[in-house]
Amino acid sequence: MSKQYYQRKKIKNPPKGRRFVIGDIHGCFLSLKKLVEKKVQLGKNDQLFLLGDYIDKGPESKKTLNYIMKLMDKGYAVYPLRGNHEQTLLDTEINDPKEILVWLMRRSPDMLKNGKLRKKHRNFLNSLSTYYELDNFFLVHANFNYKAKNPFEDKTAMLWKKKFDWNGKVLKKKTLIHGHQPKNIKEIIQSIKTKNKVIGLDNGVNYIKKHKIYDYAQMGNLCALNLDTFELIFQYNCEVLLPK
Repeated sequence: MSKQYYQRKKIKNPPKGRRFVIGDIHGCFLSLKKLVEKKVQLGKNDQLFLLGDYIDKGPESKKTLNYIMKLMDKGYAVYPLRGNHEQTLLDTEINDPKEILVWLMRRSPDMLKNGKLRKKHRNFLNSLSTYYELDNFFLVHANFNYKAKNPFEDKTAMLWKKKFDWNGKVLKKKTLIHGHQPKNIKEIIQSIKTKNKVIGLDNGVNYIKKHKIYDYAQMGNLCALNLDTFELIFQYNCEVLLPK
């Protein structure tokens, strides 16, 4: 169990290292590990921000969480955000304890221990922040409710909002970087190239087969954005996906 998790909302730049943001992972542990270790080559002077949704869909939710926690234990500056999938799991356990077994068996069976969610995972998920503010960026899983009295207190919007609008006054003219809604790789590349004020980094890493909504030929990558150079690094899904 990690000794500390980052609860503060404002994060200062590292004195020497680089800064990366990675989109929705959804249980794709092997893809995450290869992206972090082989392509990004994360060092202890760097900062790594994760946009949430570490569980479900992919085959290795437990290993994904353990890997993130292990990086933090080893002293890497990893800043994981909360996604709607983590929140749904926590809410289900609280509101309908009997349903949690069914929920995990259907979505993330590897996270079960004696029919229950592991305590270390529960504690980790409960510790996750909903947004981070950096020098020129706001990082959040979904988006903010700009009509709220305090947009930074509306956790539902930060986890679930599907409209990716931008409010310069609320965001202090900073760029919004989010996950939550899969976007094709061309759209992601274009938004980075033009330095849009709203950049989504979820490329639907699990969508590697024909899909009724998404063009799988434009999907299937786990994306990492270098916040200082705006270089996009991506790793195509390298999981062994089980047939459904």
